[in-house]
Amino acid sequence: MQDRHAVIIGGGIIGLAIAFELAQMGGWQVAVVERHRVGAGTTAKATGGIRTQFSTEANVQLALLGRERFAHWQDIYGGDPRFQRIGYLFFSARADQAEVLRRGAERQRRWGVDVSVVEPAEMAGLVPHMTTEDLAVGTFTESDGLGDPGAAAAALESACRRAGVAIHEGEDVRAIELNGAGEAVGVGTASGRRLFGEVVVVATGAWTAPLMEPLGFLAPIAPHRRQVYRTGPVAEWPPVIPLAVDLDTGLYCHSDGAAVVFGGGDRHVAPGFDEVPQPADVVRLADPLMHRWPLLQAAPIVQTWAGLREMTPDDHGLVGPVPGHPGLFIAAGFSGHGFMQAPAVGLVMAALIAGAAPPVDMAALDPGRFQGQARAKEEQYVF
Repeated sequence: MQDRHAVIIGGGIIGLAIAFELAQMGGWQVAVVERHRVGAGTTAKATGGIRTQFSTEANVQLALLGRERFAHWQDIYGGDPRFQRIGYLFFSARADQAEVLRRGAERQRRWGVDVSVVEPAEMAGLVPHMTTEDLAVGTFTESDGLGDPGAAAAALESACRRAGVAIHEGEDVRAIELNGAGEAVGVGTASGRRLFGEVVVVATGAWTAPLMEPLGFLAPIAPHRRQVYRTGPVAEWPPVIPLAVDLDTGLYCHSDGAAVVFGGGDRHVAPGFDEVPQPADVVRLADPLMHRWPLLQAAPIVQTWAGLREMTPDDHGLVGPVPGHPGLFIAAGFSGHGFMQAPAVGLVMAALIAGAAPPVDMAALDPGRFQGQARAKEEQYVF
């Protein structure tokens, strides 16, 4: 029996995870096509959070499976994603938000999340130098943490190459090719190259909608700019704290050795593909940052970078077959959760492509869901 061929468009961590799992199944010749260097796009700009606190079961189950794979990364893929279980803390000063967090923690525990409700005094112990007197409540997951997106992508690239995946860099896919029956048969690139496959997977993140539009599939994925800041060394700052998120302002913060990385609060930035860093934008975060962590008042900002989040209307990815086009699949629109969910998405997509049952129920991420009844929205844990 001859091998089947799959072409995966996009060499970020999602595309690489799918390629690896498909190649591991046997019976497939897999190619990844990336317009730049693999892992150098959105993946390289991510901050690396790995968390399981979400308001919908679909996102929780993907995150739990993803975290498990990160914890056993070396055995599965080789290499080291530098996963640290530093914990994840969400908190709020609002009484109404506090009740939502408490109810959310109850649901998450039913779904298998090791989450605890923490009061202000406990938060002060978890995150030194944080102002907690005005807070209402927090929720904490000790087993969550932080990984290194660059290291994870590099390890996955090596794993893919060992598994026989062909990686084509510097090839910008301009068209997905269909036959007369609307079935996917391959892709064409800007250089005139054509790659053929019975299966084509679109894993192009924020750039997905323009690629899919000529096929008549309107992928509701919008690019939204997100900016991140790193300070210089801060005296007395602990080298490890939980990744802390203020749900009232969107501000998040975590240690980077003696330095601090922070950002957030930009969820409602207008859609666009601008990734040029704008250091002056830090003014928007100055008041909430100084209030919550007064120790950072004199901290110099030494680095600013920006990337794109691929946002959908319900903050869930589009994962699975594209309606009306046999052989065409999509894995995009993860709304800031792509890095942490990537290992799980690789398993899910390989199963779907092979016609097997995926390890996680994918109904909430059905690519055709926006053409029918609205589904659950990720409402609480977005920042």
